[in-house]
Amino acid sequence: MVLTKHLILFVMKKILMCAALAVATVHAHAALFVNNNTNCDVSLEVYASDANDPQVCAYFTWFKVPSHSSQAYNNPAALNWAGWLKTANGLNTPVGPMLASGTWDAASANRFPAPPEVGRPGSCAPGTLLTVPAGSCGYTISWINVGGGNVLVDIN
Repeated sequence: MVLTKHLILFVMKKILMCAALAVATVHAHAALFVNNNTNCDVSLEVYASDANDPQVCAYFTWFKVPSHSSQAYNNPAALNWAGWLKTANGLNTPVGPMLASGTWDAASANRFPAPPEVGRPGSCAPGTLLTVPAGSCGYTISWINVGGGNVLVDIN
């Protein structure tokens, strides 16, 4: 019974995410979708760049993704509330707001200055899939380009 309930929730979440992805691809800006399918909360760090600094992974910020939840952001400017930091300057150098036309570059469940775990090809990340054994909170993180600059980060 419990397995069936979890399976139904998992399928419903995937259907909702697909619908959100379909709507987002109509917009001009790149959206970020995050699924956390683990039993643990994840502090996700994301890297981005924009016209102010087009070098890949120029900026980073982080936010909490509760277990068994999904989040969506229309573009990098949607995370201005979290406070972007300049990668070259480290943790104590906040920068102005990101532009909505920015590009998602990479993501990681490890905090800066650890390097990003996954990202788009040509970014600062080593690839698009990584498995991290971490006891009861081990995870596999995937970076999936879904077209139009839109990205799905899937954590299982």
